[in-house]
Amino acid sequence: MRRLTAFLALAASCSLAVQPAIAGGYGASLECYQPVHQPAQYGSVAETVLVSPARTVHDTVPARYGHQARTIVVAPARVAYEIVPAQYETVARQVLVEPARTVHRTAPPVYRTVSERVLVSPARTGFEWRVINGHRVYCKVQIPAEYAHRSRQVMVDPGGTYAETIPAVYGVAHERVLVRPQQTVARHIPAVTRTISEKVLVEPARSVARMIPAEYTTRHRQVKVRDAVDGWQQVSLRGSC
Repeated sequence: MRRLTAFLALAASCSLAVQPAIAGGYGASLECYQPVHQPAQYGSVAETVLVSPARTVHDTVPARYGHQARTIVVAPARVAYEIVPAQYETVARQVLVEPARTVHRTAPPVYRTVSERVLVSPARTGFEWRVINGHRVYCKVQIPAEYAHRSRQVMVDPGGTYAETIPAVYGVAHERVLVRPQQTVARHIPAVTRTISEKVLVEPARSVARMIPAEYTTRHRQVKVRDAVDGWQQVSLRGSC
C-alpha cells in the first residue's frame, strides 16, 4: 500500500516534467507513464448485534400433590354392659319327716288253733258178712280203733301292755339354691378404625423467576478499506521508452 502511494506520487511529478517535451516534441523520451485508476477497496466486517435484550420471565410451577394414608375412626370405643343372670342349682338334702317316738301299745292274747287226733272208737272184735269162695259166711273180724281230728284254740301269748319305739322317718327334699347371684359385666369394645388414602398438597403452586439472557447475532457489513486512487504507472514502450 505504501509502495503504491509512493509510486503514484512519483508518477505525478514525472508527468509534469514530461508534458512539455511531449507537447513540444523535444528529443527522445526518458520514461513513459500511463494513467492508472484504482477503485475504492471494501472489506467485510463482522459485528455483534443485539437481537433481544436480557429479560426476566416468571414461570408458574403448578402445585404438587401426593397421597397419604390416614387412619380414621369408624366407630369409637365404647363400654357395653351385659347382665349375667343368676345361676341356680337343685340339690337334694335329707329332711326329717317324722321324729322318733315311743308308743305304748296293748297286745291282746294270742291264740293258735291246733289240730289233735282223738280216739273216737277203741279197737274191738266184731262180726261181718263176707263172701268167700261163693259162700256167704259170717266172720269174726278185728275192728281197729277209730280216730278223728279235732281243732281247738290254745293261748300262745297272754298279751299285755308294752312300749314300742318308732324310729324317725326321713325323706329327701329337692331344693333350688342360689349358686351365683346376678351380675352386670362391663365389656370394652375397641374402636373400629379404617385406613384411607387421601390427596394431600405436597408443594403449593409458585412463581419462579427465570432470567433469559440477551440474544446476539453476528452480522457482516461492507466497509471501505481504502478510497479510490487515480495515479500513473510507468510503462515501457518500444522505440520510445
